[in-house]
Amino acid sequence: MRLGAAVMGDLRKQVAAEWRAAGRAIRAGLRESGRGLQADLRKDGERAGLGKLARVWRVRVYGGRRGPWESSALIYPKGGERTRSALAAFEEGGVIRAKSGRYLAIPTLFNRKGGRRGGRVLYQPSEMTDSFVQRSKRGRLLVFARVGRAQAMVRGRVRDRAFVNSSLLGSGRVRRTREILNAGVVPMFVLLRQVRVRKRLNRADIVRRWRSRAPAVIVKHWRERDGR
Repeated sequence: MRLGAAVMGDLRKQVAAEWRAAGRAIRAGLRESGRGLQADLRKDGERAGLGKLARVWRVRVYGGRRGPWESSALIYPKGGERTRSALAAFEEGGVIRAKSGRYLAIPTLFNRKGGRRGGRVLYQPSEMTDSFVQRSKRGRLLVFARVGRAQAMVRGRVRDRAFVNSSLLGSGRVRRTREILNAGVVPMFVLLRQVRVRKRLNRADIVRRWRSRAPAVIVKHWRERDGR
């Protein structure tokens, strides 16, 4: 038995068209995989309570110089060395110490929007024009400041604010919270010599998962463009 095969049409054009379709599929697959990795990294940071730091991830897709086979997707954190160092600390765990000065100024929940962990910091240390330092019952140094919003806090959820700041104010915290707010002062920062950060992020596993998915995503786009 003798078998034969024939190509209908211009083979060169067909190969060129398939090459272009493959290039578009590769770029589309990398773009989808990159955005999926970006979304999972952000979710991981949000679950860890990192606030704005969870949303620093960006994605860019680059075309290869010699063709689509050299295309790549880059997922990177927007920001400078401080951002990368903070992410590395939450990824690996470790101890953070102040580079200049004797203490780190850690915002209390009184100094975060909505009194929530990860909420936007309302005031920075440089903005504390009328402040003083006092030691709490548990021996921590607190930076108190006179702020105009203190009286508004009195009319708000004093009990909730006292509860989330129980480690600062100790026993009788609801009464103490109301007293300091009525006086127009708020514990804005805790001063610590160092902070031990536990591992919160799981970037390596997320990256590994999306790296293994990328080929299948590219093939899916190729089949969709080819009508198969």
